[in-house]
Amino acid sequence: MSIFLIRHAESEANINGRALSHASIALSTNGRMQAERLCTELPKIDHVIISKYLRTYQTAEPLLQKYKITSEIDQNLHEFSYLSERKCANTNLDDRKTWVDAYWAKMDCHYRDADDAESFADLYFRVQQFHEKIQRLASHYVEKNLVIFSHGQFLQLLLTLIQQPQSLSRELMQNFRSDLIHRPIKNTEIFLFEK
Repeated sequence: MSIFLIRHAESEANINGRALSHASIALSTNGRMQAERLCTELPKIDHVIISKYLRTYQTAEPLLQKYKITSEIDQNLHEFSYLSERKCANTNLDDRKTWVDAYWAKMDCHYRDADDAESFADLYFRVQQFHEKIQRLASHYVEKNLVIFSHGQFLQLLLTLIQQPQSLSRELMQNFRSDLIHRPIKNTEIFLFEK
């Protein structure tokens, strides 16, 4: 049996919709259809772990209903929120482009945009903690299936550190940014966790 790592379905923010907050972004109409399709693409699911963000719950919802199970929220699984929540309220991708470019131009692992934003180091330590958790969980899913719904940037770093464990560094941050641009994880893309 398996542990599946899946990026949430297409959200309104993914198609340049305005977002009131990082956590409240909902799925698009297409995203809801992608979430439904997962019910036919995955085997029977025994447990689901999601982030505290609405879009992961909405992606999981068809599976939760199909198997009559409830989801577990993991506080480490949420997306990398490196821009200030207050500053980003009611903005879209176009509005945030200048701020995004300025953040990544610094390439400083410890830089925080504001007191309500994360540094790359914060993301790195959250990802490490979650990686340790799923390593511990792996023995419980020898005969069961677990689905973990998370986010593109979180999964990008998690998969990098699974494949090539490494310390926090500017080089890791640079490679991470390059991967986000050149090899982004698609909505509902599925990865198998292997210990």
